[in-house]
Amino acid sequence: MNDLTEIKRLWKDVPPGSQEHLAGARTALLEAARTPAQGKPTVRVPRLRRYGLRIGIAGGLAAAMAAGVTVVQVGLGNSQGSDGIAGLLAAPPANAQQLLKVAAHAAAAEPDLRPVPGQYIHTEMRVMNYWSFGSAGAHISRTEERWVPADGAKQWLMREQTAKAEPVPGVPMPSQRPIPGVTMGTEDSLYESSCAAGSKTAVTEAQMSGWPTDVAFLRKQVQAEAAKYTAVPEKLREWEAVGTLLRSTVFRPGLTAALYQITAEIPGITLVPDAVDAAGRPGIAVALENDGVRSELIFDKQTYHYLGEREVATQDKTTTVPAPPPISDKDLDDLKRQMAAKGTDPAEVTKALESLRKKKQTATIFRPQGAVISSSAVVKVDLTDALPPLSTKVSRMKIPC
Repeated sequence: MNDLTEIKRLWKDVPPGSQEHLAGARTALLEAARTPAQGKPTVRVPRLRRYGLRIGIAGGLAAAMAAGVTVVQVGLGNSQGSDGIAGLLAAPPANAQQLLKVAAHAAAAEPDLRPVPGQYIHTEMRVMNYWSFGSAGAHISRTEERWVPADGAKQWLMREQTAKAEPVPGVPMPSQRPIPGVTMGTEDSLYESSCAAGSKTAVTEAQMSGWPTDVAFLRKQVQAEAAKYTAVPEKLREWEAVGTLLRSTVFRPGLTAALYQITAEIPGITLVPDAVDAAGRPGIAVALENDGVRSELIFDKQTYHYLGEREVATQDKTTTVPAPPPISDKDLDDLKRQMAAKGTDPAEVTKALESLRKKKQTATIFRPQGAVISSSAVVKVDLTDALPPLSTKVSRMKIPC
């Protein structure tokens, strides 16, 4: 019995709902597992509409119960000069298409990383998410690092280090300290595939290492990826597909250059003159808005290299999301055995899971206009010959073929 089997069993009786509601319900489940049941529910506003496989939720219990959360990296950003690329424009870009054109030129001027078998593609990110706690909220910042095998090897690593909680303009900070559900410190998640070739449906960095930079070829890949997103509004599917592929081609600027050209063809994209990534770097962005959320891809204003991404609320919104049904005795016992096998104190597991045996509740998420729902910044991309030493807090998960 593996972790993903348990996840499916926990969710088999949940009725169909919108993508946003399902994301909220998953979040409510995770927070219930981390937090005692007294008082108001604690809910993290989920990262919206990002469907690439993230596999990396802080904490051993969450790793056993969560799946399908999103990787947030989008591209290769650095502070190097543009070798005259910025000079292609005598003035700032006039529209999104012009920005993407010059960004494609800038990316094409960068060399690709060429990993050899046995090496890992190492990416370091700064990430920020908006967490909601009833009427209160906070921005939670962390560092994320990934070591992904370049040759499709079985193991890869996600390291998360939560750094701080900061105020959200217009929203009171939670009065409880420490903030429920937020664990400061470093946590590792080590993943192992049950087949050497990796997933049959997810595109991997190993596959992308050999992809041509031909726009026609990549357009077909975007269309194939977009076809998977049946729960996503049609106008967003290609945008989401491009984002998924960009986050996995971080080591190949030549591919990102072609993907920018494809992004320029997406209907409805707009230019955002001023945007800030999770590292605090100012930039200029291409955006697509839907259902009160503006999703942005951020570029440096001078070099037009990629910095990161951001999602911003364009209107006030209060959402009530359903919590999952109470956990059964059998599922409770199974999860306790799994977590104990991973080294977690059985008493701690029992205490954390007791809230899942309570009567079904709902949770309220408040998101004010102008709030940054999430943001990221790519700060480092390189190659390593091995995984680093693991931290003292490690979660392990098996990924089926």
